[in-house]
Amino acid sequence: MKLDWKSIQAAIMQLVEDFKFDPYNILEIVKLWIRSWFKKDFPEYKKSNILVNIENDWTVTIYRELDVVEEIEDEDIQILPEKAKEIRKDIKVWEKLLINVTPEKLELSRIAAQAAAQTIKQNLKNIERERFFEKFQNKQWELLKAKVIRVHSDSVILDIEWSAVVLSPEWQIPHRSYEAGEEIFVLLRQISKDQWWIVLDITQSTTDYIEAILRKIVPELEEWIIKIEKIARMAGKKTKIIVSSSEEKVDPVWVMVWHRWDRINTVLSLLDWEKIDYIEKTDDIIQMIKNCLKPAQIENIELLERKAIVHVNEDQKAQAIWKWASNIKLATQLTGYQIEIR
Repeated sequence: MKLDWKSIQAAIMQLVEDFKFDPYNILEIVKLWIRSWFKKDFPEYKKSNILVNIENDWTVTIYRELDVVEEIEDEDIQILPEKAKEIRKDIKVWEKLLINVTPEKLELSRIAAQAAAQTIKQNLKNIERERFFEKFQNKQWELLKAKVIRVHSDSVILDIEWSAVVLSPEWQIPHRSYEAGEEIFVLLRQISKDQWWIVLDITQSTTDYIEAILRKIVPELEEWIIKIEKIARMAGKKTKIIVSSSEEKVDPVWVMVWHRWDRINTVLSLLDWEKIDYIEKTDDIIQMIKNCLKPAQIENIELLERKAIVHVNEDQKAQAIWKWASNIKLATQLTGYQIEIR
């Protein structure tokens, strides 16, 4: 059987051009397509191992593959040596025998055409799926630039490197308004796949996202001059970050803020102006609690096991607690002490 070279070649080149597919992959799909329709139109070979070979001139040969064995367990895929030698005299046990079963005239039935079309579609999807996985598999824990395509219900549909990816509600910045066409960054936490799907686990709401942004903006973090010790966050509201310096003369808080607040303003713009407090690390837990509750003026702190009783003047309580009790909640996460304002 000889395929229509011009039409097949044109179809393959169109797929290569439109989807940037490897021509070899397309050729393998054509073989699967032929195998699929052959088994539909010739049901006697339904359970057989069928191989398809395509020559350079697009001549197609279809083979039935049989294992040569001393005892038959499955007649669809096995043959006895004496039978095999009738076809090929030098065949030996455990070798594979190929029998040419190419029909002289192969006319595609409607059912076979539908099956073949389904085979092609599924395999093209598989190629795209693997390409998608390869594109992102080495980018875990990296910031990805994304463009908002649309907001659907509570989910935000993003375009990331020409692929549609969903930013689910739990990983969005709470109460942030996402607008179609705007560009944002997301953190790729993980990429996973099963038999059918590839899932990009992306986020804007975790502390990991904050750290990834800071590492993009503050080179001293990558140079290990400055270290992020701990981050506590109420996404969309407030974040507190403990930082330290490996060099005595370097102020880690100043490095994070930078001249004229350049760095912190860049970070805030990416976080939709979520409030950020930088706190210098100290081993003095009382001083650390005071730093975490700034700008409130603290009068006294009592430590009772893992609880801290913080005494402040009445006019300082609002600043010590802050909106949504964020100062207390975040200071508790950072210090490990349950904080009570009195």
